[in-house]
Amino acid sequence: MAKILALPQELINQIAAGEVIERPASVVKEIVENAIDAGATKIEVNIEAAGSKLIQVRDNGCGIGKDDLPLAFTTHATSKIRSFEDLERLRTLGFRGEALPSITSVSKTTLTSRLQEAEHAWKIAPYLGMDVHPAAHPSGTTLTIRDLFYNTPARRKFLKSERTERQHIGQLLQRMALSRDHLAIILRTHGKTVGQYGGDTPEARITSVMGQELLEQSAAVDAESASMRLWGWIGLPTYTHTQTDRQHFFINGRIIRDKVVVHAIKQAYQDVLHHGSHPIFVLFLEIDPELIDVNAHPAKHEVRFREARLTHNFISSTLNHALRGVRPTAQARRTPSASEAPAGKPTPEPARKPALPLNHYPRNGGNRAVNLRESAAYYRWAQSTRPRTATPPPGAACAPENPDPFSGSGKDEGEEHPLGYALGQIHGTFIVAENTRGLVVVDMHAAHERILYETFKALLRGQESSQSQRLLLPEALTVSPAQEDVLEEHGAWLRQLGFTWRISKNKLLLQAVPALLKKHDCAQIFRDVLEELETYPASGAVERLQDQVLSTMCCHRAVRAHDRLSPSEMNELLRAIETTPAAGQCNHGRPTWTQIDTRQLNALFLRGK
Repeated sequence: MAKILALPQELINQIAAGEVIERPASVVKEIVENAIDAGATKIEVNIEAAGSKLIQVRDNGCGIGKDDLPLAFTTHATSKIRSFEDLERLRTLGFRGEALPSITSVSKTTLTSRLQEAEHAWKIAPYLGMDVHPAAHPSGTTLTIRDLFYNTPARRKFLKSERTERQHIGQLLQRMALSRDHLAIILRTHGKTVGQYGGDTPEARITSVMGQELLEQSAAVDAESASMRLWGWIGLPTYTHTQTDRQHFFINGRIIRDKVVVHAIKQAYQDVLHHGSHPIFVLFLEIDPELIDVNAHPAKHEVRFREARLTHNFISSTLNHALRGVRPTAQARRTPSASEAPAGKPTPEPARKPALPLNHYPRNGGNRAVNLRESAAYYRWAQSTRPRTATPPPGAACAPENPDPFSGSGKDEGEEHPLGYALGQIHGTFIVAENTRGLVVVDMHAAHERILYETFKALLRGQESSQSQRLLLPEALTVSPAQEDVLEEHGAWLRQLGFTWRISKNKLLLQAVPALLKKHDCAQIFRDVLEELETYPASGAVERLQDQVLSTMCCHRAVRAHDRLSPSEMNELLRAIETTPAAGQCNHGRPTWTQIDTRQLNALFLRGK
């Protein structure tokens, strides 16, 4: 007797359903994607009992003809691909032909559809048979799904509460409404409208889903490479969320949660976010379909990039450039209320006098005083030893070379500066300045910390290679064959960072490490870098550790609370902030300055009431 048997079609469909249908929201996703592929501009979703009792989706798309209705419920029957070449150039959201058969195998499904040019509609209910009957219906399609998982009760037990399942459906529809223009999605629960999403422009879509605040508290992104374009909006580092549910990334209109993309975005934000905060963004990546494989995940949440490292670096560098370009300007910046966290949308503008930030300010706080002349001497020495042949990669964000900032920053007659001019200090901690809009309050320690951090980072990154520190006794590490491949692929870059090693009999002897990290556990650092390079196409582990060291150095060297600064020193600090990348927050993610305009001041004192 044969031990290998062919499974019945019904069981095959239920197994397929287990791969793509995790919960009612998964069903909604598959159906709405089909509606979008059908050219629908209006999609209505009605649910009962959070989708477990009823999911009804109606669209105004092209519809399905009478002869095609039975085929729509046949496994791997689709109108979207005809050949392998079509599979490599996919532009539709669905393509496998698994959704309807899988859904039908675990529910009682009825489909009614009418072609735009047809006289009447046709109806089919596969759980009752595959006969097709005439019906009354406008142009488009309605799919009605009742009693989800009625024949697989074990699956029902894994569903969460109705409230949780409703939230999943609502969040999914919001994301889908963000994905493209000229699409309106309406969500109803028991016939009552609970959400309307979408719009004719990206701004309208974002406002309908996330409110106007994101557009006001974000930096616009739009960059292109040979085969990719990344555009959208990224929240400022001072406008964040405690969860990741306000992060939306789309590739060719498809909702994606991909580890390469997540890693690239995290790397771009790594030294501007406060701990425990998550960035908010709506980003769209347009890429040649031949460069990605959207068939890498059953639910199509992930993709495979043909050039993963190139894509990773493009996303990371584009976002990093946008974030570091956000500086104080005299033009548009949303004024927060007195109780809000300082945030805004400073627009990058060419600095009148490009300058590397100040190296140090004199402290008049007792024993902590530092000689300005010595600081200036160090700055000039650092500039003179900086390699002149090193050029930043295209799109890289770094401070330009500049005149000596220690020449002073007095008030220039007839010139308006975004942060105005200093009026004084509050408790030796905050600088109060006046500009044309009102008052500016600056946390002088946080601001000076960012200035120093960017100075040292620019000097470190400007070197052709990092200085190495040889270990007195080489550290022995065990490396796997996969890690040996990583070393072979990324060896030149690792040596440029300052690592040197040799391999003998599956043992790696670490001989030298970056000088800046010599007091750290360098063997563990090297392991972390190798593990990250195994998982992701690029690693920022060493740069992150270097930045942490620089951050600690700058925190100790920056001006402190109760340090008294003269008016010229305060103005010099304000001018440096205006030309420093990512000046809106320190390298720990704390805000550095905020604007209080005259309208708010008038409101505080009831002027004009």
